[in-house]
Amino acid sequence: MTTAVIGATGGIGRLVVEGLLAAEQQVITLVRDGGKAEDLFGSPPGLDVREIALGRPAEVAAGLAEADTVFVAMGSIGEEGVLQRVAIQAAATASIDQFVRLSVLNTSPNSLGINQRAHWSIDSAAQAAGIPYTTIRPAIFSTALLVGAPELRTSQTWTGIAGTGRVALIDHRDVADVAVRVLTDPTTWGRHYDLTGPVQLSWPEAMELLSAELGETMTFQTISELRLVRGLIDAGVVPGQAELAVAREWAILAGENERTTTGVRDLTGHEPRTVADFLSENREVFVQ
Repeated sequence: MTTAVIGATGGIGRLVVEGLLAAEQQVITLVRDGGKAEDLFGSPPGLDVREIALGRPAEVAAGLAEADTVFVAMGSIGEEGVLQRVAIQAAATASIDQFVRLSVLNTSPNSLGINQRAHWSIDSAAQAAGIPYTTIRPAIFSTALLVGAPELRTSQTWTGIAGTGRVALIDHRDVADVAVRVLTDPTTWGRHYDLTGPVQLSWPEAMELLSAELGETMTFQTISELRLVRGLIDAGVVPGQAELAVAREWAILAGENERTTTGVRDLTGHEPRTVADFLSENREVFVQ
């Protein structure tokens, strides 16, 4: 089976490419920067790196012509949201067996989260195009905790809006494992898979786990939305991404993420990785 991957040089896309190659699958990466992809993956057997203009439907369709399945791991807002729709348009003209897309938990037109609403809109575009379609919908990644590392290293405090509300944070590697299973097993196609980690945590509770790991007290402090946005922009985050961060916190406060699923275990056969293990593996990031 041959899978075309769009978003191959991103965090999840890279792991999916590596997982597919390890499973002896053929992989075509459709990328804007072929040199970056070659630096990342090298030239292993089974990998075909193709540099194309991802904003041109005809070029994307040509890139999909030899693929059985397609995997897309891109953002839902701005340019990447547009490129996802281009990929859907291209897939509608190609003979693919399944289009698999990385989405987000609680995709809905009514979510307080901008990301959830945008992913729902992309789902609607896929439905209108009539392509064979599957989504993988993970909770917030455990890697979100790394965003707080600069603050925590200097002040032992992470600031944000959502002092309450819980999320069953999921390890990005578990999401990639699920994607590889889905892409290589036709019996899993045509569904939406909600994925979470094993335990719901609030941000303050996550700081308690970090405190136990480091042997010093780390705390979460609630601040205003305006202060959060200004802090993010001052740190170099573009305004649109800062807005996404605020909306994510709204969704957490509203309880939209307070659920756990067995999706990782059901699809991979292993238990989802814990936040405690993730923090242990990345403890040096939080140490001054």
